[in-house]
Amino acid sequence: MPITNCYLCKSTNFLKRQGVVRDNPDLNVLECTECKLVFLSDFNHINSSHYENSGMHGDTLISIPEWLKDTESDDERRFQFIKIKAINKILLDFGCGVGGFLLKSKNITKLSVGIEPEMRLQNFYKSQNLTVYKNLEELQKQKIKFDIITAFHVIEHLPDPILTLTHIKNSLKEDGEIILEVPNSDDALLTLYNSKEFSNFTYWSQHLYLFNQFNLSKLINKAGLKVNWIRQVQRYSIANHLYWLSFGKPGGHKVWAFLDNQEICSAYENNLASLGICDTIIASASI
Repeated sequence: MPITNCYLCKSTNFLKRQGVVRDNPDLNVLECTECKLVFLSDFNHINSSHYENSGMHGDTLISIPEWLKDTESDDERRFQFIKIKAINKILLDFGCGVGGFLLKSKNITKLSVGIEPEMRLQNFYKSQNLTVYKNLEELQKQKIKFDIITAFHVIEHLPDPILTLTHIKNSLKEDGEIILEVPNSDDALLTLYNSKEFSNFTYWSQHLYLFNQFNLSKLINKAGLKVNWIRQVQRYSIANHLYWLSFGKPGGHKVWAFLDNQEICSAYENNLASLGICDTIIASASI
């Protein structure tokens, strides 16, 4: 059934964003004129077993080694970001995917476990001595309380993220912290550079919502949590952006990697962050 009102503010006033959903052109990308939440026009393609059966990967199913290689840079960035606060703590990675972050965190935490519904990964988890539950209900039977709960690029996939966060917080210690990472709907390639090619590439049927700083904060509050801080992170470098603007294609961070260095990338990230238009948002929330 088509979406008729905004999930966050219930407004019925939407704009249709430029661009297409790359794997399902029958869907539209809508933006609420009130709270600026971005969402797909219909969620009927996502059912209860979708993520159990590799639905996120469709016809481009990749091998587990390829998956780990693809996520390595993000896994390492997240690990470096969180490692000091995670030492000897109890950690849950909600929507842990192939488990690359857990493989790192388990070496410093008192306990690291995950939740991931995808069935084809279960044997891999066992081979790596990772404890990963299939769903939140299965985990909560263990009655574990966590110091840190992470959800990296997960809540944008959920039809009802407020409900899920409400359930997740029941597994959080009183002084615990939830770390959320999501794509930014105000990404510079969409809002500053207005790249038509990027807008025809970035929207995906698996991303039901896209958030900016304002409405991510609103979502967290609606789940009965308080926002500790929200930060901007630029995952893709200036070389990637220049390549999009020159050729209308992804991959510039690899093809033009010689243009990137730490100083340039850091300065570029800081400038984009000051405008709220990095490609990624990270938020910390607590009870």
